[in-house]
Amino acid sequence: MYEDKLVRIKNINKVSKHIGKDVANTLGIPLNELSIYIKPKEIKSLLKQYAVRKDEDYMLNTVILQKIYREVNNWVLGIQLCKMSAEGQLETRWDDEQNCMLFESLKIEGDDEDGEEIL
Repeated sequence: MYEDKLVRIKNINKVSKHIGKDVANTLGIPLNELSIYIKPKEIKSLLKQYAVRKDEDYMLNTVILQKIYREVNNWVLGIQLCKMSAEGQLETRWDDEQNCMLFESLKIEGDDEDGEEIL
């Protein structure tokens, strides 16, 4: 049976920056703008939160790394959604039934139901 072994992080700062670069590339965010959304020290904090601690070392496996990556990705997406709402590009409302924030595209006068412009 496949066992996902833990590996020691040699340099947590480098791993933090690498995760940030990967998320920026995946989301199409220029690397120099990534710090608007999340800073390496915040990614480092997530690494410390999720990693397994053995003595003085932090240990990761692919499952833990995927959780951290997903967390950073969701963090950036959440900030992007909030920014778009603040700029008036999205409608935002709280849904008590689902217990979450909902983001919807705004209906613009002259648009049909699909958001396509009516000539």
